Amino acid sequence: MQAPLPSLRWTLPGEIQVAWSTAADGDQRDVHLREAFARPLLGSRRLIVPRQVHGVQIVQIARHDAPDLGNVDGVVTADPTTALGAYGADCPGVVLAAPDALGIAHCGWRGTAGGMVERLCTALAQVSRTPRATWHALIGPGISGSRYEVDEPVLQAHQWPASALRPSQASGRAYLDLPTVLEKNLRSAGISAIDHSAVCTATDPRLHSFRHRGPGLVQLLVVWR
Repeated sequence: MQAPLPSLRWTLPGEIQVAWSTAADGDQRDVHLREAFARPLLGSRRLIVPRQVHGVQIVQIARHDAPDLGNVDGVVTADPTTALGAYGADCPGVVLAAPDALGIAHCGWRGTAGGMVERLCTALAQVSRTPRATWHALIGPGISGSRYEVDEPVLQAHQWPASALRPSQASGRAYLDLPTVLEKNLRSAGISAIDHSAVCTATDPRLHSFRHRGPGLVQLLVVWR
């Protein structure tokens, strides 16, 4: 009997909710498809989603802000009426949940190499009054290390931990396990409560993987309280 597919919904301490869309929900960059996916989950909450440019910029969101999200890959807020989102087709999103604030960031290899996790933690610390030891993290769906073969430019872009690399038969290439890197970075930043979604975009038939299926739609990771 085939094992059941993992859930695409998670509950973090404090009744914080996280959800991930499927390919059937359509390209989440389309405002109408995004609304159709998110509104039944979020009710009247406002949803903020950065444009996502594979960078490391993070912005703070207050209740009445209308921020410029054009060059942004991460957002934080202490406003309980605001939900946050991050797009993804293979790159994991990282959710940070403090008792009084939320943060989310798109964490592909470029952002991870550029220090996105520590930047997200620093940004959340600026809007939360609670210590990092009380925070909870979720590493969202993304391509698994056994499926993510990268080339020399990626390997040279950062001093990746040995535990996150596995040799490839192709010269100058290796398999990179981004969730392993992200967990290491979170722990280095003082976050010890870390969950993994255990969802691989390259093997889950519900999802779209850029690496294995080519250009197309992106999914959405969304967090709210």
